[in-house]
Amino acid sequence: MSKEDEESFLEYLGSNGHLVILPSTSLSSDFAPIQVLPEPSQEEDTRKFWLLNRAVRLPVATEYLPEKNCYVIDGFQSPVVEFHRSWTVSRMMLAGGIRADMNYLDNDKQDLVPKPAEFRDWSDSMQHWIRKRFKHLTLLTYVGPGRKRSRKKEDFSTEKRKAESLREQTDGFTGYIVR
Repeated sequence: MSKEDEESFLEYLGSNGHLVILPSTSLSSDFAPIQVLPEPSQEEDTRKFWLLNRAVRLPVATEYLPEKNCYVIDGFQSPVVEFHRSWTVSRMMLAGGIRADMNYLDNDKQDLVPKPAEFRDWSDSMQHWIRKRFKHLTLLTYVGPGRKRSRKKEDFSTEKRKAESLREQTDGFTGYIVR
């Protein structure tokens, strides 16, 4: 997902006023929302985030990892979507992705139960937005229009262009569809 595609995606998600972007780790169990995403790099903290819809009425479950001296969000128990940003290495864009668990463990029932319908609908709307605007490459891989435009701007020789087209299979945005 190009920077342009990512901005459009996050703008779409924020259009209802309920989007909160949370970091992948925190020094406290209170995860402070992120207002501006950092430039993606090799550091996972610049590429992995949690998307939270404040309209969903489930608490965010966190746990402390003593070996890393930080807190993490339990994506299975929380109403969050894991968001991995695409990033570029040696002029090759590596795929990002979204992933969400649709069930959680209800401690009172000691059983798996579906997350609220608002969460499932929100997650489905993300997948629909991507499928509608991005080109479908493989089973779960999509490439956005911003990546196509940025590729056209690059001035490659014919041989390099052929090599790049082979790599295009891994470029773009990967959606992990979990029901």
